[in-house]
Amino acid sequence: MARDDTRDKLLEAATREFEERGFDGARVDRIARRARANKAMIYYHFGDKRALYQAVLLGLFGPVRESIRSLSSGSLPPRERLGAFYAGIIALFVDAPTLPSLMVREVLAGGEHMDRGTAGAISEIVAFVRNCLEEGARSGTTRPVNPLFLHLTMIAPILFFFMGTSFRQKVLPQIVPGSPLPTPEDLARHVEETLARSLDPMPKRS
Repeated sequence: MARDDTRDKLLEAATREFEERGFDGARVDRIARRARANKAMIYYHFGDKRALYQAVLLGLFGPVRESIRSLSSGSLPPRERLGAFYAGIIALFVDAPTLPSLMVREVLAGGEHMDRGTAGAISEIVAFVRNCLEEGARSGTTRPVNPLFLHLTMIAPILFFFMGTSFRQKVLPQIVPGSPLPTPEDLARHVEETLARSLDPMPKRS
């Protein structure tokens, strides 16, 4: 097995392990078994469990950071730029629907296991949102909004939607029989509508 292939398999196995059990519950021997690799390879490639966890977190934020760079260098207006950003996060979670639980576990742990690299990725998100809002406010296309609160307003329903998939599938048919289960496309429309209402410029006083 090639070294890079082993590292990728370990990251994939570790992501599933941390998603299911959190940092404290994860075990390196179980990760190695999932990756069909020797446990010593974890220490060879990453050093220890904490470093492996941080590599998983950075991998999670990789597509998000790429999206920020792409959108920041593009020509979309601020509101459309933000809409495309959150639509991209929804698409990311469609491909990896259990990743939100990993993120929320770390939030509930107070960021105890994050390093500067992961914190830097989060700061890039807030800076991107802030820059879009400032540009929109200058051009009069969006109202002034606190960037952190706007991000929380957008990301919270996205995280909860994907974390609650199994719960919805079990409970919603009992609560509202015959009601169709909401889809990621429904979520994307809701987020877009919420974003529009949040950013509509304040009407000018006569």
